[in-house]
Amino acid sequence: MTSAPDDLHMLLGAYVLGGLSDEDHRAFTEHLRTCTGCQQELGQLSGLPRLLSLVDQPPTEQPYAAELAPAAPAEGRAAGSGAKGLPDLLAEARRRRRRRHGWLAAAASVAAIGLFGAGSWLGPALLDPPPPSEHYTATAPAGSAAQVGVDLVTRGWGTQLDLACTNMPVGQEIVVYVRDATGRESPAGSWLGTRSGYARVTGATALRPEQIRSIEVRTADGTVIASLRT
Repeated sequence: MTSAPDDLHMLLGAYVLGGLSDEDHRAFTEHLRTCTGCQQELGQLSGLPRLLSLVDQPPTEQPYAAELAPAAPAEGRAAGSGAKGLPDLLAEARRRRRRRHGWLAAAASVAAIGLFGAGSWLGPALLDPPPPSEHYTATAPAGSAAQVGVDLVTRGWGTQLDLACTNMPVGQEIVVYVRDATGRESPAGSWLGTRSGYARVTGATALRPEQIRSIEVRTADGTVIASLRT
């Protein structure tokens, strides 16, 4: 009678093949109720008795038996295939379990590397707050249907101007100017009016947002299309 836990694991192959004594069968059945490892391996090996029976049949009756399980040499079977087949069966079960654990470990490693790389790439973007910005809506003078929204984004070098424009003059050069508290003005960007009259443009100025007093959008000939005061 085998009673040690490790020995009970070794009874799995004989249990599948129906080679246990009544006493060992009762002991292993009791062990199987609580051992998840043996339960999983039993599910993998439960079909082996059928495969072994196919191997022992003549090739003429089962031409595909050799593909399912290679037959042992005739002298090996004559010497007692039951005694030799059981260790091989158990060894194969262990190999399958090790391979499964190896695949899981490899997958976990790849996932960990991927998460680490994503964290390294996304970390700064998630931790660094977006730069401060202020939104303004420009006013169009009489005779202009232009609609201009301006976001002033604070940058280390000055201010980024993000403009969203609609109903702009088609085919004309358009320039955006910024003016400081002293009245000095400078161009902060220019573009050519599109056929749809819509444009999203990014401009730039060395002035800080608090130094900008007004913004004007003009055509190349100086006609004001839209303006705003900060």
